Amino acid sequence: MVVENEDGSYTILINAKLSQDGQLKAYQHALSHINNEDFEKSDIQSIELHAHELEAPEEIVSAPVDKYEKRIRQLQRERKRIQKALKARRKEIEFITELYGPDYFEKAAQDNWLYGGL
Repeated sequence: MVVENEDGSYTILINAKLSQDGQLKAYQHALSHINNEDFEKSDIQSIELHAHELEAPEEIVSAPVDKYEKRIRQLQRERKRIQKALKARRKEIEFITELYGPDYFEKAAQDNWLYGGL
């Protein structure tokens, strides 16, 4: 699966259960979608048929693109929210480390384990 990120980059997800050769083919397939600018198109069947150099039967019905696109956008928003929260936590950790020293978290963990809290 290939997901276009908000910054214009792409995330390629490959099934870990595939053989190494299968993973390489899946990666090359994903790259072909990126190089063919398939993310600008909306008809999934024609994109895949072109990628596999096949002819389309007349009875093909379009896939519900909106359903998948909505889920991908939802995942991208969630990822952005998590990254923002992680950035805030890192700033808090840096502040506490500067204020109390680099051993603060180790001592706090030890105190919590020994005494059930600070």
